[in-house]
Amino acid sequence: MSRTLLAALAAGFIASAATAQHAGDINLSIAQGAIRTSALNGAASTPERVFGATFGDTGVARFTSNPGFEALPGTFAPGSRTGFTPRSGLARFTGAGLESVTVERLEIKFLTLVSVIGAQPAAGFDLAVQSNGGWHRHLNFRLFAQGGKLPSSGIYVVEMEVYSNDGVTLPSEPLWIVFNDGQSLAEHDAAIAWVADNLASGGASCPADLDGNGDVGAPDLATLLAAWGTAGGDLGGDGFTDAADLAALLASWGACP
Repeated sequence: MSRTLLAALAAGFIASAATAQHAGDINLSIAQGAIRTSALNGAASTPERVFGATFGDTGVARFTSNPGFEALPGTFAPGSRTGFTPRSGLARFTGAGLESVTVERLEIKFLTLVSVIGAQPAAGFDLAVQSNGGWHRHLNFRLFAQGGKLPSSGIYVVEMEVYSNDGVTLPSEPLWIVFNDGQSLAEHDAAIAWVADNLASGGASCPADLDGNGDVGAPDLATLLAAWGTAGGDLGGDGFTDAADLAALLASWGACP
């Protein structure tokens, strides 16, 4: 086989891998000027903002590169960049709600770019859009402990949004990834359902409940103050956290409606 033919086959394989849609990926499209997230079910995608993930699914404990992010060619402007912004700290599912983590940390990494999320949100990062306007990326998610020992098992939730730096496209609505670390499939499904019912659908009526525990209190205030000047505690939709967001949080103090 000639070198020319080998090169052509390799190029074709790389191109197909970069544009293939994978079941379970977070699919990105543009709807009404904003990024929309959806889940791929067979050949069709349905709007979705809660996604499951399982540490160890690639054979490495407390590590996964799933779900990936997939945008078909033509979705974004070539030359632009697409990325994610964590909107809250890492939370642990208790069976009836969420609680802030203590020693647990979630590392999100792509080559040399790293974001580490603990009890408070951290800065995200963005990556170049492909030359054809597509964006297919699998980030590396790793759970580790800082200043202590990881629990033997657990289910963890991180909230983020996806954005484009093209100056035109609005960021996505909040999305949640629910990571299973050694719990049963039924427990994982229950956590996904809780997030869908209490955050993805009901959370809009109580946006100041930043930790999703059903009321606005001191932990939410701490999260907002830690995110000052970033998008992490933005309640007003202007892209950064400031005095207006603080006023909105204080006005919502107490149990969510």
